[in-house]
Amino acid sequence: MEIPYPFGIGPGCYHDTGEGDITFGFTCNLTGAGTYQTFSGEAVEVIGVSLRRGQARIRNGIVPWCYDRASRSMDDETEPWVDLSGSQFRLSVQENRFVVVGCNSFAYVRSVNTGKEYMTGCMATCPSAGQLENGSCSGMGCCEAAIPRGINTYQTLFEHKFNTSNITGFSRCSYAVLMQAAAFSFQTTYVTTGDFVEPTGGNVPLVLDWVVGKETCAEAVRNTTGYMCVGGNSECVDSSNGPGYLCNCSRGYDGNPYVPDGCQDVNECDATRFKYPCSVPGTCVNTAGGFLCSCPDRTTGNAYNGTCEAKKSQLGVRMAVGTSIGLVVLVITLSCAYLIHQKRSLAAVKQRYFKQHGGLLLFEEMKSNQGLSFTFFTKEELEEATGNFDEQNVLGMGGNGTVYKGALKDKRLVAIKKCEMVSERQEKEFGKEMLILSQVNHRNVVRLYGCCLEVEVPMLVYEFIPNGTLYQLIHGRRQHSAPRVSFATRLKIAHETAEALAYLHSWASPPIIHGDVKSPNILIDDSHAVKVSDFGASALAPTDEAQLVTFVQGTYGYLDPESTCRPPS
Repeated sequence: MEIPYPFGIGPGCYHDTGEGDITFGFTCNLTGAGTYQTFSGEAVEVIGVSLRRGQARIRNGIVPWCYDRASRSMDDETEPWVDLSGSQFRLSVQENRFVVVGCNSFAYVRSVNTGKEYMTGCMATCPSAGQLENGSCSGMGCCEAAIPRGINTYQTLFEHKFNTSNITGFSRCSYAVLMQAAAFSFQTTYVTTGDFVEPTGGNVPLVLDWVVGKETCAEAVRNTTGYMCVGGNSECVDSSNGPGYLCNCSRGYDGNPYVPDGCQDVNECDATRFKYPCSVPGTCVNTAGGFLCSCPDRTTGNAYNGTCEAKKSQLGVRMAVGTSIGLVVLVITLSCAYLIHQKRSLAAVKQRYFKQHGGLLLFEEMKSNQGLSFTFFTKEELEEATGNFDEQNVLGMGGNGTVYKGALKDKRLVAIKKCEMVSERQEKEFGKEMLILSQVNHRNVVRLYGCCLEVEVPMLVYEFIPNGTLYQLIHGRRQHSAPRVSFATRLKIAHETAEALAYLHSWASPPIIHGDVKSPNILIDDSHAVKVSDFGASALAPTDEAQLVTFVQGTYGYLDPESTCRPPS
């Protein structure tokens, strides 16, 4: 029998846990037949050790209980406890079964571990020998039962109420044993003769699980001096049968993980040791910890689970791929060129409108007047502020254009007036007029933040007044049963409106004539303070008759009558 480390014979040749257990120290005894038997702790005969499975196979005695014809009574079946608690062995749950053979036999096994008593067993019956069946162990002449986890002490017992005293004619003995399930196959002669005991000398294989340490892997790796998985390409595995761990070589490696360099690469391509892993012969290439199935030169395919075929001419494929790539590159190039052209064309149009509306003049004036607070807005900024001029953001509509509510990137709320048309004179003088209007600074006049000149018709950006117009205050709110506006408030509104118009007409330099003074153009804030708005109809004060003609615009009924009449010649 091969004895791999951590097992060994003699001090220094096996893993000493330091706890005085009998797990890894073996001894060999010479038998009378001239053979050697290996024992663990001089009590358990070991017949095999598996490092990968973490198991050892030992010999275990069959417990008989027979009828003695001489004494006309059942033999004494007292069986001592089997105690492996001083070791790191446990009975394997998966590999072992408790087996009872006989007729009218009820046996059980009990174990005391960690202060608890476990008991399991089964009953075998048979009316006659003719009803027994080879290979069947389901209660007729034979039964078997599983055992609990973590067992390393046990005792086998028979229940005295069930015995063979009345069936000695064909079955004198009952048998019970814990043994390896794979090593047992029921034969009918086990009941009628002594064939279950005599060929094996009364000993059958029993599988024990073992661990190399009582900690979990997570705990063991922290103990750098006592950690047992020292081989390269090895890994720790937690025990499935109670606490503890053992070591295995990593996938693709084999050997002893408990010694340095004990895990060596497995040549999976060696057909003499393993089933050939590739579907095509001669394609396996061994690698460290694995293998590759590679088709030979001038062939292509799947050598793992398919076939390898000779490569066909790749000229057509290469031409098709090259043509496709060329077309894709051409389309991308043309698209980029078109986009660049469109972008440049759009920039040229914007620049033309900016210059046409006096933007250059206004820009130069702004540079020379550093204290001027005025902003040039782009078309994209105003589209973003108004949701692309969404109808839901419309504040009002008039003869000169539509006013939208918007929100700038700096969170300021603004009113954006999108004019419908502009005269030729206004185009020429627009920049100059914006410069003058931007300097208007009066508490009762809506502040002009800036404008957008890169569009066909300029757009104006004013401060947003949230409380509506004087028209809505006087007329609209009565429909909702709102309180009437007091006389004092009306007088205050009229006074502030007059102050704003006086400032524009008399104190601004040059004077600015508001050509459309009406209640919808007078805004009211939360405290009923006036903000005069809508400079779409405003113009600089005329200095001659020609200018007077172009200046007159707005809503008839609100214009100065003298402005609509030609002076007498």
